[in-house]
Amino acid sequence: MSDQDELIRAAIGRLLAEKTGAAVISMRESIAELLALTGAALDDRLQDLLLEMAEVRGMMVALDF
Repeated sequence: MSDQDELIRAAIGRLLAEKTGAAVISMRESIAELLALTGAALDDRLQDLLLEMAEVRGMMVALDF
């Protein structure tokens, strides 16, 4: 795993931890926060990882692009 991937995973983990207890989070807001935190480019991989990690935590992501 690249350093960028590790940074993105860590940022998603922190973001989801901050939203603990929320049943649904906004994809648009979450992606905007992640882009600001990591400087990563918006791509399907970032969105997929967010969806995967949220699902593991029992959260739903509203696809509100």
